[in-house]
Amino acid sequence: MTAFAAACGLDEAEIDRWVRVRRSLAISTVDEPVSVAQEPEPCAGTLAEAGPGPVAEVSPPETSRRPAWSAVRRGWPTLVTAAGMTAVLLAAPTVLADMSETLEGRPSADHLSSRALPQDGWYRMRPSYAVDRELCVGEGRERSRRTDRPLAVQRSCAGVAPDTYLKALGAGVYEIQWHHPEEGVGCLTVDQAHLGEEALLAPADCTAAAHQRFLLEPERAGRGYALRPVHSGKCLGLLYGEADVHPGAELAQHTCSGKRDQIFRFETADRPDWLETEPVP
Repeated sequence: MTAFAAACGLDEAEIDRWVRVRRSLAISTVDEPVSVAQEPEPCAGTLAEAGPGPVAEVSPPETSRRPAWSAVRRGWPTLVTAAGMTAVLLAAPTVLADMSETLEGRPSADHLSSRALPQDGWYRMRPSYAVDRELCVGEGRERSRRTDRPLAVQRSCAGVAPDTYLKALGAGVYEIQWHHPEEGVGCLTVDQAHLGEEALLAPADCTAAAHQRFLLEPERAGRGYALRPVHSGKCLGLLYGEADVHPGAELAQHTCSGKRDQIFRFETADRPDWLETEPVP
């Protein structure tokens, strides 16, 4: 519920109201129905159309070329926003049920926002289970060679590309942007807004869609963050799990397990030398 409300652009007070209403409904009985007269109004428009609300937008750096992350130019099927949002709305009850176990008993939205979360800026994204192997998340190709499109994979941190920029949208929700000197700015995107297992991640033109937004949940042991795609409520991890420590291992969407391959660290990085100006909030 926190993730969906944040994606709709609600502020922290409204998010907290939605969470409290959901919990009231969860504990109510048939004999004691919960009055919904005071429920907050649903957000206007679709999740794909909703903005981040009061949080300042981050403008991408100017570039002389049109961003080339679009699926059409990569030969991959075009993502149809309406179809993707239909899938999200149809699956909403399942997604909320999947997330309810995690959200129950967690701090309210105002307490969640006070926890240590990354600020807007440049980072190296690293799978926490492979930190000793100097592996970071960057661009790679599908090892099966089924396609030749760019994907998010783990690779050597030395010379990792593109440059990663985190853009906070509020309530722990972020865009993970890739900035490339030739391709422009792209957002990591769950393939086709799939809700199931093993959906891969690839860069695409940023559209503010729910499958381009990720809820960062601090891991209790302090090893990093679980990354939950807002549209599905699942978690990002390695395609073949924590046993796949090899460079080139693809990132994919899975049911949350709490295993080490689903925990990521964000280490601050310098502004890219090729970039003339910083993104402006």
